[in-house]
Amino acid sequence: MAKKLDPCRLRNFYAPVHITTLSNGLRVVTEESNSPLFCTSLFTKTGPRFETENNNGLAYFVEHLAYQGFTSMNSYALQDVIRRGGTKMSAFTARDHQVFSAVGLKESLKLNISLLAQIICQIDLTETMIESQKQKMCFEAIENDNNSRMVMFDYLHQTAFQGTPLAQTVMGLSSNFCRFDIRDICSYFYHNYRPHRMLLATSGGVSHGAVVEYAENYFSVVKESDTKVINYGPKRYTGSSIVYRNDALPVAHVAIAVEAPGYNSPEYLPLLLATCLNDSWERTQGGSDRHGSFLARASSTSSLCEKFESFYIAYHDVGLWGVYFVGTNDLDDMVYNIQKDWMNTCTSIQKTDLERASQVLKMKLAKNIEGVVKSSYDIGLQMMYTSSRRSLSEIYQDLSSITVERLRDVTFKYLYDKCPVVAAVGPIETLPDYNGIRSGMYWLRL
Repeated sequence: MAKKLDPCRLRNFYAPVHITTLSNGLRVVTEESNSPLFCTSLFTKTGPRFETENNNGLAYFVEHLAYQGFTSMNSYALQDVIRRGGTKMSAFTARDHQVFSAVGLKESLKLNISLLAQIICQIDLTETMIESQKQKMCFEAIENDNNSRMVMFDYLHQTAFQGTPLAQTVMGLSSNFCRFDIRDICSYFYHNYRPHRMLLATSGGVSHGAVVEYAENYFSVVKESDTKVINYGPKRYTGSSIVYRNDALPVAHVAIAVEAPGYNSPEYLPLLLATCLNDSWERTQGGSDRHGSFLARASSTSSLCEKFESFYIAYHDVGLWGVYFVGTNDLDDMVYNIQKDWMNTCTSIQKTDLERASQVLKMKLAKNIEGVVKSSYDIGLQMMYTSSRRSLSEIYQDLSSITVERLRDVTFKYLYDKCPVVAAVGPIETLPDYNGIRSGMYWLRL
């Protein structure tokens, strides 16, 4: 019989986090370990949530420019420096944050921090480079339009948060990025890449003192802003649907979700636990049909879909909680089983289901900090959203304190008789209309 993880024993394997605020307001967070590698990530509060309809896509455009050269070196010289230093650079833009990361041996700490600082201070903004990236983004936009899953999740945000910045896509409209110029980019840098909106998160075999020293040297040129108020904009949720029927596609991509609290909410962890009640399943995975999840059993025995996965997209103060699935002919049956399982969770969840989901979530949380790259991202995300870093043992303790009654109450609050959002792309002839899906969000009970 497998032994349960003891949160007290986890403390011995969890390095403490050191936090320092530089003279200009930039926060530096470091988790030291015995790893020969380290990962430094520069988090910024930028993205579609902080953009207008006219400049939507600028953060993603900056991501494209990030590693194309600086004023002190062209792209060829930059690539040579990265190769000689054994560094791997990457970038990622979400709807409410952007991350620039550098991974390497501890000997390259000074180089990596200097490269991240130059993205903010010395990025190449020549007309030639800007026009070159516009061409690349045009081709990328075409590729994204052919990605049904990505299009569907963009639709999900557009219908859930219609009329708000969260409805905007990360890439933005082609009509936007085709007219971006140096003045637009410089203005965006001035207002968004400021110390109070940035965070330097490091995990690996480097000391906190060294990280602070190099960060102070290279980021000191980034001046503190006069105003430190961050406007997140409205977060209005609207129960609605966007569906795009295209019978030429081989499968349909469908998502059904409800409004959920943000990362800062005390109800975040119970709802995250609720996603693990069904977790995910796909037809190609091995094993029998004896799944612990009701939805996985129904999908595998009745061939309801090709795959499904539960998701919880949490932002600073709002989120979307639901199920995404890929199917063909039985979309109505799949939606029925999803809602049946949701109503069971709201009203009659059992202790065995809670224990199973808890073990699944513990494994996922442990995997989220596996290695310096994931650990660095976890540090940055927690610090950006909560201004603190909770250890795995602390989260496990909170997870163990969630009772069946607590989980039932939270899911009832956010699921039962709530207006869902629905997004679908592909051959969706058998998908129920919105009114039919809405009526499945409650049971008539005596």
